[in-house]
Formats: sequence, structure tokens, C-alpha cells
Amino acid sequence: MTAHADAPTDGSSVLTQFRFGPNAQVRVIAGVLAAATILILVSLPDSGQAYRDAPDFFPLVVAGLFAFSLLAVFHVEFRREALTFSLSEVPIMLALVYISPVYGVLARLGGSLVWAMWRRVTPFKLVFNLSTFAFELAVAHAVMRAIVDVDDSSNTLLVIVALVAALTGSILGSFAIALAISRFEGGVLVRIVDEIRNSWILVVNAICGAVLLGLALISLSSAVLAVVPIGALWLVMRRHGELAQRLRDLDEVHGFAGRVGRSLDLDEIGHAAVAEVARLLRAKAAVLVLTAADGPNAMMVHGEVPAHVPSDPAHRYWRELALGEQGAQVIEGRPGRRNRPAVPETILAPVDDETGVIGILLVAGPDGVGQHFGVDDVDQVVNLAEQLAASLRKGMLHRQIEHEARHDGLTGLPNRNAFEYQVQSVAHRDDGRNTYLLMLDLDRFKEVNDTLGHHAGDDLLIQFSRRVTSRLGPDDFFARLAGDEFAIVAPRSTDDDAIELARSCIEEASRPVTLDGLSIVVTASVGIAELDPDEADEGRALRRADIAMYNAKSHHLGIEFFRAELDRRTPARLSMLGDLRDAIGQAQLHVEYQPKLDLASGLVTAAEALVRWNHPVRGAVPPHDFVRVAEETGLIKQLTDLMLSDGIAEVKRLHDRGHHLGLSVNLSTHDLLDAKLPARVAGYLEANDVPAHVLTLEITESSLLIDAPRTRTTIDELHEMGVRLSIDDFGTGYSSLSYLRQLPVRELKVDQSFVANVLIDSQDEVIVRSTIDLGHNLGLEVVAEGVENNEILERLREFGCDMAQGYCISRPLSASKLLAWLNVTSIPSLRHDPLDLAAWEATEAERWQRAEDRRAPGRR
Repeated sequence: MTAHADAPTDGSSVLTQFRFGPNAQVRVIAGVLAAATILILVSLPDSGQAYRDAPDFFPLVVAGLFAFSLLAVFHVEFRREALTFSLSEVPIMLALVYISPVYGVLARLGGSLVWAMWRRVTPFKLVFNLSTFAFELAVAHAVMRAIVDVDDSSNTLLVIVALVAALTGSILGSFAIALAISRFEGGVLVRIVDEIRNSWILVVNAICGAVLLGLALISLSSAVLAVVPIGALWLVMRRHGELAQRLRDLDEVHGFAGRVGRSLDLDEIGHAAVAEVARLLRAKAAVLVLTAADGPNAMMVHGEVPAHVPSDPAHRYWRELALGEQGAQVIEGRPGRRNRPAVPETILAPVDDETGVIGILLVAGPDGVGQHFGVDDVDQVVNLAEQLAASLRKGMLHRQIEHEARHDGLTGLPNRNAFEYQVQSVAHRDDGRNTYLLMLDLDRFKEVNDTLGHHAGDDLLIQFSRRVTSRLGPDDFFARLAGDEFAIVAPRSTDDDAIELARSCIEEASRPVTLDGLSIVVTASVGIAELDPDEADEGRALRRADIAMYNAKSHHLGIEFFRAELDRRTPARLSMLGDLRDAIGQAQLHVEYQPKLDLASGLVTAAEALVRWNHPVRGAVPPHDFVRVAEETGLIKQLTDLMLSDGIAEVKRLHDRGHHLGLSVNLSTHDLLDAKLPARVAGYLEANDVPAHVLTLEITESSLLIDAPRTRTTIDELHEMGVRLSIDDFGTGYSSLSYLRQLPVRELKVDQSFVANVLIDSQDEVIVRSTIDLGHNLGLEVVAEGVENNEILERLREFGCDMAQGYCISRPLSASKLLAWLNVTSIPSLRHDPLDLAAWEATEAERWQRAEDRRAPGRR
């Protein structure tokens, strides 16, 4: 009676102990065993003779005994491993004495094939088992022949040596099985130690075989007398193993409800249940389908779902099972065919409580040596399903309560709590898209309520929620916050995509709706704010969207994208205002310079002055944050003066060192409205003895439309001084071409949002190319900002762009680093003798002549 662990299967997990997978490793082991068997049989002396004569049909009898020993096995789980007990030692002892080695191995292989066909063993498993069985018997024969000579042996010696030989072969076979299983599960040394620890079973079984062999040596017919005690021993061990297994299973089943019912979350209950069921039934897969629940979470799976089982919980297969009145069902397994996958043996049981069937429990693929479910397994699944029903009902009730707590009772949409939780959950998501919050508020909703009643208002809210839902994508989250206020969490790639979503919502709101027989038209206001993933407080984005929505509502704009200037009551802005005043007074602000490259000559001809702030606590403060505060509080004048004074002084120092560069300085809208700006600029130029044409003042396109008469006066005065003017961020504002044509500007800067995507976005390429052509037709020099790589730089040169700036050329540098960069960089700068201003003027005149040559005939 030999103890064999189950041979590994194709579906086992993969380890990476060798360069090839565990299945291949097991095949190698089987091949080694087969080769060793052949080698042993070939090398054995007198391999064609037996120790004792037997009838010619005796090999068939032994083969039948081998088949019967395998068919009469029983299985017990011992220390988390499935062990198989059989009577194979009895035919092994007989084969060692009465059959020659070759015929003995063939008899064992023949009996094993009968067992394999009866049990429908998989080819993979069959090959490994046949190799192991043949190897065991070959080793036993080798031990037998090494100790006892065929022609000279006593009966007593034959029994003793056969006992030792059978034990040796069985133990080595067990080691081979342990090695094979370790290829899938690891722990080869641990498994071998376990085999040695359990070898006492082999000793007892071999002694039973020795008793039968002793009687057979007296007379083959007398060996029948040993059948009764051996059968009784086998029956006792089987009953003991089954009883012990039942006690263990009973203990596990009794604790099942406690283990799966620890949580109130329905998903956790379901996943814990299928894992426990698969473990208790020693099955490859367990599936729980909740027929009383909706959505993708209505199916819980442990292992791999069998091919014949629908993966959609809404499939009619599950619905028909739930509506049927039959109890547990057993689906017999079948091997795979050419066009049909294999179907493992399956148990189906309804999960039923007092309300009816709330789920279906499926257990598939008995894992281990059994290969089949028994009657006890079906009863156990039914028991587990009954225990599971109570836990599932509690989970469903908890889910319903949570749903009602997180959803609006009127529209069925998520409520404010659910919306805020969603905002927190997506705040730090990184999928390559931005996350936008949209606040929607219906206009004239109060008028509908007051005129037609609250029931009409409720109907309006329901219809509006349905219409907006139809416009949303699968990743959008739509909620009703309160009253007629709704909100959307929408991942989008660009701001324009978010604005397009807002437009579609307004279109839905503007469609006529019939209330109490009247056709009513209402409108909506939408505020948009982008959720910053680096911001700790996600609630700020919601507040910003709310501010933008109320601004859109109060100004009848329809859609408003949040801008910092809309929020005038933030503690952070008040704190930054105080810090900015101190920073200006304590000289914490400094100016950095970004070189500008002339694409025609390949020379660095200018640099743009950029203000920077390193706060002692905040660290590096982004310019767009503190510049906006400065614009709203009047501190922008000090910032502009800082850039003008430091920048012009630095240009003077560079000129004195032979680097004749121009300087660009940004002006805000507030600067253009300051009538004293031209006088301040003239003062800085005169104090440093720098010609006015060295300075270029950059004006944003949108600032030209604010109080145009006042800004035009300032622009004209600066132009008369000789200062050059540039239109910054061209393409992002709304200025008319006729107005631009009248301005005394000499330069046009293409916004970096278009330049950055010029290689990958055909529309941006068209915009950049058209802007360059437009600038040249107007007689302007065109500058591209935000040039990040050489490919973009070369493309701009192909377009005929005049100048470029960006990280591809250089990052913004401090004054000292700029001088060092100019001295060591491979990009040459415009250099002349420090006192040779005439050469500077000549070079500049040449550059501007190129611009004049490109002018349209109407502008000459």
C-alpha cells in the first residue's frame, strides 16, 4: 500500500527556478526516470528469468492486481497535502519473485494503463505516473538481483530481500514525485523530508506484502489466505482516513461563516467565500454569482472561470438557474476536443434565504488526486451555500444602506458625500489626462418652482439629470449636490475638451422640457476648475469651480473657467500678498535671463528678463502665482521696475564685456495703464547709458483690448522713445488683425502652447506656420518661445521663423551664469569690441533689413 502525492497538472502556478517552465521540468524528470528504467533493465543480470516459476498467465494476474490497487485507492489530506493510499506493494512483491524484470515492468505499465483509461487521466499526468511506476519496479528488481542470485536463494531470504527492494523502489519513487511537485510549489527539501517522515506507512504496507509473498512461496493457492487480513487492514486505514478527513472538513465548515462574515462589505464577503470554498473542496475554481445584485461586481471568482461558465453575471444561464426549483446539481467533466474546451467536473448549488435565491455557488475542477467530487462534496457545498446566505444578505443590506447614504433620492445620482469622495479618489490619479471639476446650476429654477410647484421642479431636475448623463463618458462622475446644483468629475486631455463638455451640458439644459403641459426653456451656468494632483486639499478645486460657476451666472457668461483673479478672498492669497511685500523690500526677488537665438545667423542676439522668487518657506514660487497677486494689489509696478533696472544694468555689463545682446521685458496690463511708465523706462536707459532700441517690451495680446485708448497712448510714447514693442503669447487672445496692423510693434511671439506640439499636432503646425507668414507679411520679426528640442528648432527654421527661445537653447540663467554660458557655449553670441557700438548698430540694421524685405508690398 504506497502513498503517492498527486502528479502536477498543467494549470499549476509557475516558478522560475530554471530557464524553462515547471511543466517542461516535470517532463524532463519523467524522461530521466524512463531512461533510468531502461538502463537498469538492460544492465540487470538474468533479466529474462524469475526467481520462482509461475503459470504463463501469472503476469496478467499481476497486471490486474496493479490495476485493482490503483482503482481501490483512497485519499486523505495530511498536513495540507493530498496523499493517495493503494495496495501496490502486494503486486510489487509478487512481481519481484514470480516475474522477470522486463515482464514485471510491462505488467505494471499495463495495469496502470487500465487505471488511467478508467479514471480518464490526463496525458501529462499519465506519462509522469507511468515513468515513476516503471522506475520503482526497476529499482526494486535491481536491488533484488544485486543481493540474491536467481539460481541460489531460500524462501526466507527472498521475502526479506523483496521487502527491502520494494521499500527502496517505493521511497525513491516518492522522492521523484516530491521533486516534480516542488517544480510547481517549491520547497523540494521540505517535501523530501516529509516523505521520509511518512515512510513508516510504506514499511507497514511492505510487511503486509511480505506476509502474502511468504504464503505464496509455500503455495500460490495459499496466498489467498492473506487477502482477508490485508483487506481488513486496508479497510480500517481507509475508514480511519475518511473519518479523520470528515472531522477536519467539519471543523473547517463550522468556521466558514465566521471567516466570510467578518466584513459587511459585499465584495469582501463574496471574494472570501469563493476562496474558502475552493480551499475546503480542494477545487481549482469557485464562482459566486449574485443574482439579486446588479453591476460588474455581481460575480466573484477564485481561480480561473471554466470555459463553459458565462463570465457575464447578467447571462440567462445564471438567471435560469436562479429561477429553477432544483437544488444542487453536478455537471460531469469531459475532456477537451478539437473545437471544444475541456469541462471540469462542476457542482452548482443555489444560495437561498427566506427571500428566495440570491446567488449561485459554483465549484469546478476537483484539484488533487481525487479528480472527482463525491456525494459528501455535494452535501458540503450545499451546507456552505446555506451558511453563506446569511452573510450575503447582511452584505446586500449594508450595500443598500450605503447606496442610499451616497445617492440622491430624487434623481438617483450620487450626492455631495459621494462626489467629494470621488474627488479624493481621483485627485492623485496619473493616467496622462487632467481632471476637471464642473459645477452646473440651472438658471430660473426658482421661477419654475414658484410658478408651477415643486413637483414640476422635481420633474425638471430628473429630466436634466438624464439628459446630461447621456452626454457623459464612461470615466465621468455626475452628482447632484443640492437643489438645482450639479457637479461632474471629468478626466479630459485639454481645457478645450472640458469646455466642450460644459457646452454640451448647456445645450441639454436649453432644450425645451414639458412640465404640466407647458413647454419650458431654462438655461444653465457652468464653472470649471482643474484638479491639481499636487494639491493636498482636494476641496479647493470644488470651491474654485463653485466660484467660477457663480461668476458665469452673475455675468450671464454660460461657461467660466476658474481664474485666480476670480477668487479674492483666499487666505493663501492674503498670505502671499504679505510675503510678496516683504520679498520686494528684502530683495528676495531676482531676475534670470533666457537667451534668444537668431535662426538665420545662429547667433544669440538677445535675452528675456524673467523675475523669480525663492521664498524661505514656500521655496520656489511659480511666477504666475505671485505675478497675479502683484497685478491685483498694485505691486506689479515694483516687479516691472525690478526687471527694468536689473535687466538694463545687466545688458550694460554684457555690452562692456563684448556681448551685444538685446533685452526683452514683459509688461502687464496694469503697466500699460500707467502713464508714468515711459518716463521710468527712459530713466533706467539713461542711467545705464543704453540705447532705447536695445530694449524690447513684450505686451500680451489680451491686454491690448483693455482700455484701448489709454494703452495705445503708452505704446505710442514708448515707440517714440525708440523702444521696440513685441506682441507676446500671440494666438491666445482675441485681438483683431486690423488693430495689430495699426500698432507700432516690431515683433510677434508665437505662444509656446502651439510650438510645443508642432511636431505631433498638424493643427498646431498649421497655426505656427500661418503665424510666421502673417508676421512676415505685416513686416514683423517672429519669435517662437517654448522650443524644447532640436527637432522643433529645425522645423521652425524651415518655416522661416526669425528667433527662438526655450530649453533647447538654454534654461533661464542668473546674471553670472548667463555671462559664463556666453563665454563657454558652442552657440556664438553677437560680439564686438566693447566700444564698437557702430558695429552693433550695423548688425542690428542688417537684421531689420531682412524683416523689411519680407514685408508685403502694401506695408512698404
